[in-house]
Amino acid sequence: MNYALYISAISAIIAACAFVLSFLNYRTSRHLPNENKIFEEKIKTYQTIIAALNNSAAVFIDCAKEFHELKRSPGSHRDAEDQLNDELDKSYLLLEDTVHEQALLLPDLIVDLIYDYFELLDDEDFLDDHLEAANIDKFEAELNSRYDKIVDAMRADIAFEKLDTGLKKRTGGRHRGANKVLTGGN
Repeated sequence: MNYALYISAISAIIAACAFVLSFLNYRTSRHLPNENKIFEEKIKTYQTIIAALNNSAAVFIDCAKEFHELKRSPGSHRDAEDQLNDELDKSYLLLEDTVHEQALLLPDLIVDLIYDYFELLDDEDFLDDHLEAANIDKFEAELNSRYDKIVDAMRADIAFEKLDTGLKKRTGGRHRGANKVLTGGN
C-alpha cells in the first residue's frame, strides 16, 4: 500500500472541503458589513427622529398651555402670542428638517406615520382651539398616540423583539416579554 498516496488524497479532500466551506461562508457573509452599517445608521436615524418628535411634542404642549393661560388673562398679549407662534414654527421646522435629513433610511410606513403626526400639528390653531384645558389634554393624548404608532413601527422595522430575545438568550437573561409577565407590568 502506498500510504503517501492516501495521505495526499485525504489532504486534497480536506483542502477541497475547507475551500467549499470558506466559499459558502464568503457567500453568506459578504454583505454582512454593509447590512450591519445600514442597521447602525437606522438606529441612529430612529434615535434622532424620536428625539425630534419628543422635543416638538414638548414645545407644542407647553405652547398650548401658555396660549390657554394667555386666553384666560384679560388684555391683549399679542407680543407673547407672536413669541409662542415663533417657538411653534421653530419646533415644527426643526422636526421637518430632521425627518427630511433622515428620509433616505425611513421606510414608507414610517414616513406616512410621521406625516400623520405633522398633520396633527398643522391642524392645531392654539389661538382659536385651545380655550379649555380639556382640549389640550385631548391634543396631547392624540399626539402621544401617533408618537407610539411611529415608535412601534420603528421597533417592528428593526425587529427589536427578535433582537432582544436573541440577546437575552445569549446572555442568559429574560427578554422584555418575560419581564412583563414576571412583574405584571406593561
